[in-house]
Amino acid sequence: MKSYAEAVEIISQAIKQSEVIKIKIENSANYILAEDVVSPVDVAPYRNSAMDGFAVAYPDTKQVPFSLPIQAITYAGDSDQYNYKPNTAIKIMTGAPVPEGYDTVIQVEHTTFTDSEVTFEKEIKENQNVRQPGEDIKDGDLLLQTGQKINPLYIGILASIGMSEVAVYKKPRILVLSTGNELIEPGNSLKFGQLYNSNSYTVRSMLAPFCESITVDSIVLDERESVVEALSQDYDIIITSGGVSAGDKDFIPEIAEQCGWVKKLHKAAIKPGKPIFFAQRNNQYLFGLPGNPLSTAVTCACFVIPAIKKIIGVTNYTLPVTSASLSKDSIMKSGRTLIWPGKIFQEDGSLVASFANKKSSAALSALLQTDGLIFQYTSDDAPTKIEVTYWEEILSN
Repeated sequence: MKSYAEAVEIISQAIKQSEVIKIKIENSANYILAEDVVSPVDVAPYRNSAMDGFAVAYPDTKQVPFSLPIQAITYAGDSDQYNYKPNTAIKIMTGAPVPEGYDTVIQVEHTTFTDSEVTFEKEIKENQNVRQPGEDIKDGDLLLQTGQKINPLYIGILASIGMSEVAVYKKPRILVLSTGNELIEPGNSLKFGQLYNSNSYTVRSMLAPFCESITVDSIVLDERESVVEALSQDYDIIITSGGVSAGDKDFIPEIAEQCGWVKKLHKAAIKPGKPIFFAQRNNQYLFGLPGNPLSTAVTCACFVIPAIKKIIGVTNYTLPVTSASLSKDSIMKSGRTLIWPGKIFQEDGSLVASFANKKSSAALSALLQTDGLIFQYTSDDAPTKIEVTYWEEILSN
């Protein structure tokens, strides 16, 4: 049986980064960049007015109040090029190009004007209200680097430099399955011996930010034919819950081999989640998660999410952990690495963790009001070691 660290390493070594694809920028939010984004243009590419007002040449200005004739009117989007005429003004709108020879814009609120003449009433500063070429972004500026996530706020920036497509790492197509004759879907009435299927909903919600698509199949019965059919499907990743332990009908590892999957890992010295199963078939990956609901959530967080983050190009895909100590009233014993949800807080300047009160791997409600996962490592020749990781770090890329 592998240690937690060994199990993580086995999966990490097997997982390969996905191919690079080009997608429309409007669909690229939360993807990971596969190449640097360097601006090919100045933004804006010409001098333009920051205000509705009047453009003048600063040397033509005088002590206020003074008046100048209006030579022309220019709007944003105009391509007309006006020649400079000494001692004249150009009526100009926000965003319109500032004609050559004119270097200062006085906002309309500081003037009075007719159709042919404008009077300036407040002190004027040279170059005021004129945006220079490349004032926002310069041609050649490195805006985003390979490995960065495309924040939704960045998409308008990509558009502003003329990009319509962007190179990203492809997200996987995932199939999520729950096994068990006892399971029924929420919304139905329970009969004696039945349980609602929660695992598919837990896994789907945890993985949603990292996937191109998630298909949740119908509940797979604990019958060999059903499992063969499920594991023969063509998805980048198949995730099952249940059927990987030591029961009479826990035959996912066996049937996976029959379906061409090569076992890489089965069982790790952790609690919960000991029966964790991982296999590979060419460029496909199979995660067999334990069926107990808390075990499903914990193993999804510790094994599946880091693997998918690596696939989609996240640079720091491993779980970020921080050293902590246990609160005095929080004790759980285990001969395996304990990975349990709990509270994480500051106490006397130190980071302290406290396990959730529920102590059963079937108790999904142990997740309620918790801040993250607590790792308790024990060995015969070393003191107990405590590390923590926060849910927001686990569930974001």
